[in-house]
Amino acid sequence: KTMEEPPPHVKFILATTEIHKVPATIVSRCQHFDFHRIRNEDIVARLSYIAKQEGFELHTDAAELIARLSDGGMRDALSLLDQCVAFDSNVTLDVVSSASGIAGRDYLFDMLDCIADKDAANALKIVDRLYDMSKDLKVLCGELLEQMRNVMLVKTIENSRELISCLPEEYDRLCSISGKIKLDDVLSDITALQECGERFAKSTSRRIELEMCI
Repeated sequence: KTMEEPPPHVKFILATTEIHKVPATIVSRCQHFDFHRIRNEDIVARLSYIAKQEGFELHTDAAELIARLSDGGMRDALSLLDQCVAFDSNVTLDVVSSASGIAGRDYLFDMLDCIADKDAANALKIVDRLYDMSKDLKVLCGELLEQMRNVMLVKTIENSRELISCLPEEYDRLCSISGKIKLDDVLSDITALQECGERFAKSTSRRIELEMCI
């Protein structure tokens, strides 16, 4: 009742990512504003402005990587920038890769190489090594799925660099991998990884599930 007929001094602001779940009786009494992801160039401009105001150096390529990693969210971009500055007041591409946790992901691209080469033996050796290092295999499956999606983009979209959040050398490896795997195989691999991730919840051994997927 209060929401339908609020007193003059009260304003309700409702925020949701599931507008379809809001009752029609509420929607009909609201002004409706759709918010979209912020463009990368706008995030870069804002980060550069903040760096100038705060007196630290932010390299352009580093700002662009932060923008791509934040996936259109200014709050996430600012949080990552804050982590980077804690590392070093001279925010370079290497600083961003270290602060964001994407440094040292060679194992992902080594596995993708093995998958493209249909080299199950070496792919399984990488899984075994990561398992021994206590790598979360559900996270690993998700990372592989994300990178296989990137391979799909490289194969299907010209100038796909802006759509992919990775380091320059990682993009070069994605291009190399995409050159030796068919698109049909990429799509099949994406499906296999998705199904593997779904089975994790019911499986008694994530290791076996991932090994069978590989």
